[in-house]
Amino acid sequence: MSIFILIFLFVLGLIIGSFLDCLAWRLYKGESLLNRSYCPQCRHQIAWYDNIPLLSFLILRGRCRHCRRPISWQYPAIELVTGLLFILAGVKELGGWHYFLAYTPEDLFFQFSSVRWLLSTVRDLLVISTLVLIFIYDGRWYLISNLIICSTAVAVFLLNLSLGFAWYHSLLFAIISSGFFFLQFILTRRRGLGEGDIWLGFWLGLVFPDLSLWWLMILIAYFSGSLTGLFLMIVGRKKWGSKLPLGVFLAFSAVIVLLYGQALIAYYQSWFF
Repeated sequence: MSIFILIFLFVLGLIIGSFLDCLAWRLYKGESLLNRSYCPQCRHQIAWYDNIPLLSFLILRGRCRHCRRPISWQYPAIELVTGLLFILAGVKELGGWHYFLAYTPEDLFFQFSSVRWLLSTVRDLLVISTLVLIFIYDGRWYLISNLIICSTAVAVFLLNLSLGFAWYHSLLFAIISSGFFFLQFILTRRRGLGEGDIWLGFWLGLVFPDLSLWWLMILIAYFSGSLTGLFLMIVGRKKWGSKLPLGVFLAFSAVIVLLYGQALIAYYQSWFF
């Protein structure tokens, strides 16, 4: 029974990952999502059997069927990562690997019949999907789409309410989180980060209306960003003062905190206290 759940989550993640790749490209180009997918190099429409997540890339050996030019590795990588993240999110909501592997079919049925479990899982999968989309968009074009942030913020807020979060607590924390990035925006005279990061801060405040989790996310994001910048300078890819897409590191750290934040905080407290 457990293996079928993992397979379902993985396949769902592959499909969503493929959609996110397409969505990022269409949003940037201002194109409709209703149009058929096409090769960005020869612009030939892609048949449905050449658009199966991960599998089509392997069958075509990473090349367009029509122009034979290489297909970007971004597409299968995002699909695979999203599939794996969906598995981790599903297992996390069922109590972790130890409990998940020990569940009987009756236990799983009891969990699946829980409305709270369903809403919590939907929220986590929505958050992960949005973070993957932010990672793609900001990493490729150094932009954060306000359309992505605003539309998913509403959904996250409503899911928070359904899970018992007080509306004023969620909004207050979102405003404080946004203010943290706005302050940096002003102090660095718009050189340290962009306006999109301020809206992203608001969104992250809704996702993590908990001070310990929020600070952990900030620490991981800035630490990983500093290490990446230092590495890129050492290998000659960046110079001192060059910009890095902050949204990429915030998305990376938010995924870690969403999946393992409570465990990391518990480990820290047990180690030092």
